[in-house]
Amino acid sequence: MGNWAETLARHGAGLLFALCLVEALGLPVPAAVALLTAGALVALGKLALLNALLAGIAAFLLGDVVYFFLGRSTGWWLLGILCRVSTNPDSCILTSAEAFYRRGRAVLLFAKFVPGLNTMAPPLAGSMRMPFVQFLLLDLAGIILYVGVYIGVGFAFRDLLATLLDTMGRAGNVIESILFLAFLAWVSYRLWLTWKDRVYRAVPRVDSADVDGPVFDVRSHGYYDADSQRIQGSQRLEPNSLPDAIATLPEAEKIYLYCT
Repeated sequence: MGNWAETLARHGAGLLFALCLVEALGLPVPAAVALLTAGALVALGKLALLNALLAGIAAFLLGDVVYFFLGRSTGWWLLGILCRVSTNPDSCILTSAEAFYRRGRAVLLFAKFVPGLNTMAPPLAGSMRMPFVQFLLLDLAGIILYVGVYIGVGFAFRDLLATLLDTMGRAGNVIESILFLAFLAWVSYRLWLTWKDRVYRAVPRVDSADVDGPVFDVRSHGYYDADSQRIQGSQRLEPNSLPDAIATLPEAEKIYLYCT
C-alpha cells in the first residue's frame, strides 16, 4: 500500500493520534487521509479497530477542549490568529460565527467535515460562553461521527485506497514538486496582499470632541462583552446584520463606526 501506509502500520495508533491532534490545532495536516488509511489497515488486520478509533477521537477531543478554553479566555484574539492563513481574516471569522448564529450549537455535530470551521468551531464556542458540558457532548458526538465515517470508508474501500497510495508512492517526487510550487505560490500571494493593503495600515483617527454624528459599535462578537469598554453614547450594531441595518442608518448626517 505504499510507504505511507507502511509507516502508519509500523507506528500504529500513536502516529494517528499525533496527526489528528496537529490538525485539530489548526495546522495543515491531512488527518482525513490518515483516518482512511487506518481504516484500510484495520481491514487488513494490521491495526486494531478500537485503537484507531480511540486515537482519533482522543486527539480531536484534546485539541478541541484546549481551543475551547483558549477561546473563552481570549475572545476572538485566537480566532484572528487562526484566520491569519485566510486571504480574508475578517470574512473567515464572521463566516464561522454566522454558521453558529444560523444553525445554533448543533453546528458542532458536522463542523469537522467543513474545512476551516473544523478548527474555528471550538474557540468560537468558547468565546460565546457555551456551557462546557454542552460543548463536550456535542463536540464528542461530532468527532465520533467524523472519525467513524472516515475509518469506515477506508475499511470498505481498502482495495481502491491501496491502488491510490501505490500510485502516489510511485509519483512521490512529482507530487512533492507540485506541493512545493503550490506553497511558493501561496507565499507569493500573501506577500502581494500585504503590499496591496499597505495603504490601510495608517487608519485615520478622530478625537471624541470632534465627532459630529452618531457613533455605532460594530465590534465582532468576541470583543463585545458586557464588561468591555465602550465609547460613551455609542449604539450597538450587530456586524452579522449589517446588510439589513444599513437601511435604518441616517442618510442626512455623518456617521462613525468603530470596530477592532
